Amino acid sequence: MAKMTAAEKEKRTPKFLKKLFSSPRKEKAKAIKASVKQGKANAGATAKMYAAESMFTSAKNRDTAKTTPGKARSFKDAFDSATKDGKSRFMHKGKGFFTKEGAASNRDSMKTRTGEAGSMSSAKPTGPNKEKRTLSSLFKKLRNKAKKKK
Repeated sequence: MAKMTAAEKEKRTPKFLKKLFSSPRKEKAKAIKASVKQGKANAGATAKMYAAESMFTSAKNRDTAKTTPGKARSFKDAFDSATKDGKSRFMHKGKGFFTKEGAASNRDSMKTRTGEAGSMSSAKPTGPNKEKRTLSSLFKKLRNKAKKKK
């Protein structure tokens, strides 16, 4: 017959005998021993986890150094360096801005937007030569239409 383990012996012992032969001091010592054993097991698992995590720390540090700037530059510094480099646009705190040359060229390009012939509708008159929408102008149009039909 095979030998019984300590756990099997523990299961087979009647409860009243356990209480008879145990004392609070023994129970406390047993609990401390179990706690220390559990702590050692946890420490081993924690060490393994940190060892595996350390593989990625150098790559992670490198990536964060590449993507996040060390210190945010002032707007003036960013503007001056972009102007000095001859750039028309620059970034500051994640937003795009124009330099003076860039703003001027953007303004000019917006003024002179053109498309292929016939792609845009005819422009409506604006300013002082624009026809006013009044009753007299409506009657004038109607008279002109009537003259054309005759």
